[in-house]
Amino acid sequence: MLQQRVSRKRIGSNNWHKAQKKVALLHEYVANSRKDFHRKLSHQICNDAGMVFVEDLNLVALSRGMLSKHCLDAGFGQFFNILEQTCFKRDVYFQKVDARKTSQICPNCGTETGKKELSERTHVCSHCGYTTDRDVAAAQIVAIRGLAAVGHTVKMRGFG
Repeated sequence: MLQQRVSRKRIGSNNWHKAQKKVALLHEYVANSRKDFHRKLSHQICNDAGMVFVEDLNLVALSRGMLSKHCLDAGFGQFFNILEQTCFKRDVYFQKVDARKTSQICPNCGTETGKKELSERTHVCSHCGYTTDRDVAAAQIVAIRGLAAVGHTVKMRGFG
């Protein structure tokens, strides 16, 4: 809305400068709000966890895809940087893990279940019968990879 007002003004006029300033203040407000939310969320994560593992995503490729505007609005790169800094300050272990095939591997038995469409929201393993939400299964794989990088042995619920 404010940017439309800027476009209707004569470039270089006093009213154009005033409108530009209002747009800049609005963008600054949005950026500060996003950064504040990221800081609060990173502190909450550090309070709840002793170790934090995140997927090492290709953010440039995400910003060029179909959901590019949403990915850029969320500010994933900024959030990962803030989370890493917060973990460092609060002595919480932070590790980026390989993001490849996290939604295609069964966290219970380790079998590759194949590529899934985005509309497919549940993970069902044909090998061991393990069924869960797709995002939960991917998070379990990220946790397994992170713990393996730290050197912990991982046992899933199915194995005791």
